[in-house]
Amino acid sequence: MALSAAAAGNYPSNDYWCERMILFSIGMPSRFAEWCDALTGRLAKCSLGAVESATLNTLEELAAIVLRTKASHLVACSRQPVVRLQSEIIASQRPYLVAIGDPRSALRNLSERMGQSVPEATRAVASSCAAILRLTRSPGALVMTGDDTADPIAIGSAIAGHFELAATPDQIAAAVRELCEEGPLADQVEDSVWWDGLGDRERAVINGALLPYLPGADAKPMLWEPELFFINEDPPAPAPVSATRHVDITGRARFLVYGPFINLPPGSWTANIVLGFSAEAAGMSFMVEIFAGHQLCTTRVEPPGEQITEVNLNFVIDHSVDQPVQVRIVNERPAFDGRLALGQITLAPRAAISSETRDRLAAVLSE
Repeated sequence: MALSAAAAGNYPSNDYWCERMILFSIGMPSRFAEWCDALTGRLAKCSLGAVESATLNTLEELAAIVLRTKASHLVACSRQPVVRLQSEIIASQRPYLVAIGDPRSALRNLSERMGQSVPEATRAVASSCAAILRLTRSPGALVMTGDDTADPIAIGSAIAGHFELAATPDQIAAAVRELCEEGPLADQVEDSVWWDGLGDRERAVINGALLPYLPGADAKPMLWEPELFFINEDPPAPAPVSATRHVDITGRARFLVYGPFINLPPGSWTANIVLGFSAEAAGMSFMVEIFAGHQLCTTRVEPPGEQITEVNLNFVIDHSVDQPVQVRIVNERPAFDGRLALGQITLAPRAAISSETRDRLAAVLSE
């Protein structure tokens, strides 16, 4: 992808910017995606010369790296590209690489190699899946899967051809050989062993967030379990506290529950939020909002007493969104007593309002 100055951050265009090549390597946070990043970088060096690799997920991060690097070209490695960056990559109509595979492999990679908890790893993989779902559908994508690892030379040839890199067959073979000596591409047997060793709740958290992205599951709703969220008590705890227990609303007005910081694909969405309130919360007013860099929608809940209730919110993820999605619950004034608990949040795509309906309503209202 040849980056324009405008895409990098609204800087003046000149020959230096136009000649700089940015090759995007996007994928789940798995060993296979890391291997594709490294291979792209080595092949780019064979063809282009000085190349730097950097990890980024937003246009602001991209602009900062482009301004800072002294290398002539950049391999941009992205695991959770936000919608705004996805839109710029697609709009460029330039080639990019997408490495996909079994989400369990990415989860295991983050858990065992990076030391992340199951909720942390689930947030990262779910955000990757949301981006990949969209990016694989663009004509500029070279989609490589874990099934391709049986022929790594073919992967190298495909990458070089897609990015129009002038790497020779010998250079491709040498780069692949060096990377294969450094470590295996994937280990599906070990992935299955790791998965089988998880507890029921851990698998529920993972399946709820990832099931809609698996083949044949397009109509499945997404389920965000409370393990993916955090609670905020007064005074605040020294470390983030999982929302698997109730939050004491006593104290100042504040965000009581927030999270999960997960990207969603563009489109219209509906969220069903299950909340529980204790009797002492009667008469209090709570704001529930969907937030992604700015407020997408909000509603107010005023429980009459002890109650388990559902809150439904409709919102749109458009191409301007540049942060992961949060659901946030705030008490609007200080409280002397009471408890709130998050059940779960179900998300499903919502049919958009048709242009015909919009035009008809505009005509009716103008009469």
